Amino acid sequence: MDAGSSAALVLLVEDDYAIRESFAQILEEEGYRTAQAANGREALTYLLQASQRPCVILLDLMMPVMNGWDFRAEQQRNPAIADIPVVVISADRTAGQAVGPLGVHDFLAKPVDIPRLLATVKSACQ
Repeated sequence: MDAGSSAALVLLVEDDYAIRESFAQILEEEGYRTAQAANGREALTYLLQASQRPCVILLDLMMPVMNGWDFRAEQQRNPAIADIPVVVISADRTAGQAVGPLGVHDFLAKPVDIPRLLATVKSACQ
């Protein structure tokens, strides 16, 4: 994948700036483009205004303003963005069982295994 406009876009929704930036750097080194949001509200605003849809959303659950649970509920209610795959990333390892009803593509526990992150993004973006 070249770094031009044809590159797949990944939306990172994470309130921790350092984590968000490190994920962005890793994904960009692999040829993806990234967009970032610090909470679910920012992510919804981005999705409804973006000229390119992301191929996947990497979503933290615990965030201020709008958490990942509420974001996903809003996303699923909006037909324009409901079908964008979501990968939940959380430090709460028990959340893996709880996210089933959210209909997510996958769940990754923090700290994230980078090869697994990249494989998960690749799978979601195909």
